[in-house]
Amino acid sequence: WPPDPVQRRGGRDAAVSGARRGVAGGHFAPHVHGRRRGGVSPKKEAKVLECAQQLNLDRRLFKGYLKLLRVAVVMQSPKNPFFKRLRDEFTDYTATHTDLRLSCFVQYVNIVNPSQTEAELARIAQSYDAMVIVGPNTAPLRRQLKAIASHIPVITLVSDIPQSGRLAYVGPDNRKAGRVAGELIGRFLGPAGGDVLILLGLHQYHGHEEREMGFRALLRERFSQCRIVDMVESNEDQALAGKLVRDAFWKNPNIRAIYNISAGNSAIVKALKSLGVLEQTVVVTHELTPDRRTLLQEGHIDAIIDQSPRQEVERAIESLAQYFNRLDQPLVDQTYTPFQIFLRENCPDD
Repeated sequence: WPPDPVQRRGGRDAAVSGARRGVAGGHFAPHVHGRRRGGVSPKKEAKVLECAQQLNLDRRLFKGYLKLLRVAVVMQSPKNPFFKRLRDEFTDYTATHTDLRLSCFVQYVNIVNPSQTEAELARIAQSYDAMVIVGPNTAPLRRQLKAIASHIPVITLVSDIPQSGRLAYVGPDNRKAGRVAGELIGRFLGPAGGDVLILLGLHQYHGHEEREMGFRALLRERFSQCRIVDMVESNEDQALAGKLVRDAFWKNPNIRAIYNISAGNSAIVKALKSLGVLEQTVVVTHELTPDRRTLLQEGHIDAIIDQSPRQEVERAIESLAQYFNRLDQPLVDQTYTPFQIFLRENCPDD
């Protein structure tokens, strides 16, 4: 790295040389004219930045020459409005934080087809420097992620996959979110209580399971007059969610509340309208997507518990940036990302 004449006369050249010596073998040498030597691992580049920080050098000088790292973001199809929202947040954040030199590529997988998911993950892991995944908590997936995490960092997002070797989980406290749903339904139904239907998206999602457990625990502790009479699973299918609600009301017309943990709210409202019970049925769900916002504003849904995809994306990317030593300041340790409660009166227009 030939310094300019000004750098030779000062102590800065010696400091830069010290940063280079801090990397075993001294192979990383960004050139002032923009050329960069190939074959340098992200870990070695992270070590350069660490040495630069220790020597009080301007890390921005080094960042401009860092390899652009490829991050695979693995999730469901954006047909689910929440995942469309999540995809858009990744696009927006990476476009406005180019200094981190992390580029995200969204990869869609069919999570209800385990063999297909396994094949896709194996392919993806060979071509990327890191992975962010929203997936079910299954034994085969845990084993596969553990193998992947042995050579690239893995972040689990929105719904955790424990014992997967992941670098971190980024997302809400789903058990607490389920408890909040229980508090809302218990108060909406009042002293009379009533029968409650739980609609899961996919029980293999750790987050869905935690929401259900939190919801059950809260009703048991504080609202014993609210009785959970059934729990059904939609497999994240809109049409199936509507059918399951119709079937549940045919079996038990006394249902007074629905806790929908995941997808299918439009179909659920349509089913309740067809049965003539929409006005007398409390509905609490998650995620303030455009269609659910409309349903809330029209009074067809009573409350939405909304996590923060923007903050989740920020935390996930910054966790990876910290792993590769590309942050100027260390992350503040926050266990979970926040969530909010929206009713019709405080529902934002967009």
